[in-house]
Amino acid sequence: MAAKLSERRIDHRGQQLPKGIYACVREDASVASYKVRWREEGGDGIPRNAAKSFSIRELGSAERALESAIAYRAHALNVAKVDGNVLRADPAAGMTLGELFQEWCVGRGAELSKRYAEDTVRRWDREVAPRSIARVRLERLSRDPSIITRFQDELAADGVTPSNRAQVLKTLRAVLRWGRRRHPNALTVELSGLFEVPPQRAKRLAYAADAAGLERIIEAISRRKARTDLLPIRDAAFVAAMGFTIAARPSEWLYSARWSDLHTHSVELQRPRGTAGEGEVGLKTGARAALLIPNASERIAAYRRRLEAEFGPQPRDGLVFQALDAGGPLWEERVGRGPAPVPWSDNDYKRWTARVWRPARDIAARAPGAPAGLDRMRFYDGRHTAISMALHSTLVMGTHGMNLHNLAGWAGHDVQTLQRYYAHVIARYRGGEPIELERECAEARANTEAEPFKP
Repeated sequence: MAAKLSERRIDHRGQQLPKGIYACVREDASVASYKVRWREEGGDGIPRNAAKSFSIRELGSAERALESAIAYRAHALNVAKVDGNVLRADPAAGMTLGELFQEWCVGRGAELSKRYAEDTVRRWDREVAPRSIARVRLERLSRDPSIITRFQDELAADGVTPSNRAQVLKTLRAVLRWGRRRHPNALTVELSGLFEVPPQRAKRLAYAADAAGLERIIEAISRRKARTDLLPIRDAAFVAAMGFTIAARPSEWLYSARWSDLHTHSVELQRPRGTAGEGEVGLKTGARAALLIPNASERIAAYRRRLEAEFGPQPRDGLVFQALDAGGPLWEERVGRGPAPVPWSDNDYKRWTARVWRPARDIAARAPGAPAGLDRMRFYDGRHTAISMALHSTLVMGTHGMNLHNLAGWAGHDVQTLQRYYAHVIARYRGGEPIELERECAEARANTEAEPFKP
C-alpha cells in the first residue's frame, strides 16, 4: 500500500515555500515531492483548481524537484493570464513518425482498398522505415520542420525515381495531416506546405486507335486457346467494354461495375465499398457513369448468357468481371455481412495483360489496315480510343463547332483537362466531317467479321 502523504509549507531545508507550492511529506517527515497549485479556467469556461507534482525520485534530487516546481508555477501563471488554461504535455509528443504511420494504417484501414493499402505499406517499408526520419519524434518534428526538406533531398540523392518520390511524399503528407488533426499539441506546426511533390509528366501523348483496330484485337482474343471456352468470351467482352465505353477505366470495370449497374446504353460507376480516400481504386474523382456503345453492351450480354448457362443466374451484386475459377465467380464470406464478390487482384490484371492483351494486340497490328502504333497500344489506351472516337463524332461536333461539355461529363474530366490531354486529337479532327459513332463501330465489327485476319 502506498504511503499516505501530507502537505506542508516548509521545504526539505526547513525554509518557507513560495506561494502556491507545497511539500508532500511521508510519515517520517521526509519530502517525497513538491506540488504546484494554481487557479485556471477549464475548457468549459468554469474556473477550477489545478495541480502538478514533481517527484524527487524521478528528478534525482530535492533541489531539482523544487526548482522545477517553482519554474512550472511561474510558467502556468503566465499562460493562465493569457488564455486562462495551461497546456499539458501531450503523450503523443514522444510518438515516432513510424508509430504515427501505424496509427494511420489502423485508423484509415477500413477506408482503403486492399491494393492501395498493400502498395502504401510496401513503399513505406522500402523508402521511409529504413531512414532516420521514421524514428523522429513528433515534438522534434515540430521544433525542426526542416527534417521534411532534408528527407526530400535524401530521396533525390539516393536516386529514387520522381514517380516513386511523389508517391512516398504523398503518403508522408497524408500521415502528417492525420497526425496534425489528432495530436495538435504534439504536432504544433502545419508541415504539408513543406512538401515539393515531383510532377509526374506523361511520357507520351494519349494514344488512340480506331474501331477497326479494336475489333481486330477482339478477333484475335476470341480465337486464342484457353482452358475453357468461357475465358475468350470474357476477355473479348472486357476489351470491348474498355474500348467501346465512353469513358471508363480498367479499375472501374474490375472493381466498381456490377450487374445491377448495367443498362442498355450506360453503366453506372458506384464507389466500390472500402476504397475511399487517397489512391482510391475503382473510381477516380468525377466520373459516375459511362456511355455504352452496342459493340460493348452486346458482348457483355453474350458473356453473361454464357456465364449463367454454365454457373446459373448471377446475383445483381456480382461484379461484371469477377475473379473466376473452375467453380465459377469467386465470393468471400464476411462475418456478419454476407458474401462479397472477389475482384481481380493486381497480379491477375498484370498477368492478363501479358498473356492475353499483348499477344492479341501484336497479332491485330499485322492485319491489313491496322492503325499505326497499334503494336504499342496499352490496355488503358482503350479509354483514349473511345474518347478519341467521340471527339470526331456527332456527340461532340455540330454545326457550330465542337461542344466538349457533354463528353467531359462522360469522361469524368472538366473541359480544361479534356482539352489538355486530347489537344492533339482535337486538332487532328477539327474541321472534319463528324461520324455517327454507333454506325462507325457497327461497320468496323461487320467488316472484321466479313474479312477475318488469320496470320
